[in-house]
Amino acid sequence: EQVQQRLISSGINAEYGIIGRAGTGVDNIDQNAASEAGIVVMNTPGGNTNSAAEHTCALLLAMCRNLPNRHNELMNGKWNRINGIELEGKTIGIVGLGRIGMIVAHRMQAFGMKTVGYDPFVPAKVAAEKGVEFMELTDMWPVCDFITIHVPLLASTKHMINSEVLSKCKPGVRIVNCARGGIIDEDALLESLNNGKVACAALDVFEKEPPAFDSALIQHPNLIATPHLGASTAEAQIRVAREIAEQFLALRDAKSSFGCLNAPLMRDVCGDPAKAALAQNLGKLLHALNPKAESISVKADSKTIAPFGVLIGYLNAKGVSANFVNIKKVAADNSLSFEYSECSDGITVSSGDVSLTGKPNENAGLLTAVNNKAVEIALPGDDVENSEKVMEQLISHL
Repeated sequence: EQVQQRLISSGINAEYGIIGRAGTGVDNIDQNAASEAGIVVMNTPGGNTNSAAEHTCALLLAMCRNLPNRHNELMNGKWNRINGIELEGKTIGIVGLGRIGMIVAHRMQAFGMKTVGYDPFVPAKVAAEKGVEFMELTDMWPVCDFITIHVPLLASTKHMINSEVLSKCKPGVRIVNCARGGIIDEDALLESLNNGKVACAALDVFEKEPPAFDSALIQHPNLIATPHLGASTAEAQIRVAREIAEQFLALRDAKSSFGCLNAPLMRDVCGDPAKAALAQNLGKLLHALNPKAESISVKADSKTIAPFGVLIGYLNAKGVSANFVNIKKVAADNSLSFEYSECSDGITVSSGDVSLTGKPNENAGLLTAVNNKAVEIALPGDDVENSEKVMEQLISHL
């Protein structure tokens, strides 16, 4: 199912709306639309790892003997004892050395395979510690008897396996894709299956799902196809459901931003929620005293939580929806900026002839200075700018 702009803009009304993907891939979510709407996009990167790795291994083994064909022949009364090949002694190239790729490497090493691999984010030393020889892709293609794909679908990985790459591969190579459809150019793969360059391919994912069942690729005798089953185990579904629920609660309570894909500021917020609350309250109070600010001076010990929190509070008080997911864009759209300078003593915000200083506490913060005059005003958690008690105390010190 696609979670796209029309659904997103239909309205998730909360301080932080969340779209949770109980799994890894999020190419079915319009992250840009979610970010603009202030909605966190979250996945569970580890919940289906073992399931996807096991399915990859099952397809690798099935390709060695082309088991679906042998099964179908037997069902049709044919006793066809065709020789296959062994895994032992062969070289498998693993494109993507993340959790799934590394598990596949470990399992295939148990079969006596030589494991080589590539990942732009994994150092060669780390790969070597797992028994994987790091290779650049151009060096890897010609030496592999098997290739397995474990990367996300991005602009840089779309049709990564194409006619040019397949022409560089060893004759009779076998290819598995349990990652994402579109990483392999299916037209190029069909051509290579027809001319024998690729001896067998196993696909669990396709550019269009479901694919055309009568297509030449799906009907090819040397293709093993499964209907996107990588995460389809009872154990994996329980894990990802539990993990996404736990991540929702952790984010709600500002304990962890694990799994957040489009909200880098949330990591800092979860690290110091009291400071985030104070910054937003100072922004709201500043708006009450100076509602036409275009730039706000922020002095604090944080370049992220403090200034962006102040801008959020200021814009919220102005009636503009903003949070730590979309604040950069919303502030730019509203011509509101900040000037940051480092200060180790609380947070000070100023604009025009108004200056406010506060310190975080276990509640919503403590106002400690107004225009450099010492005060001690406890800030409430909600609608601080509408608190008559706070505003009376504040104005009395101006």
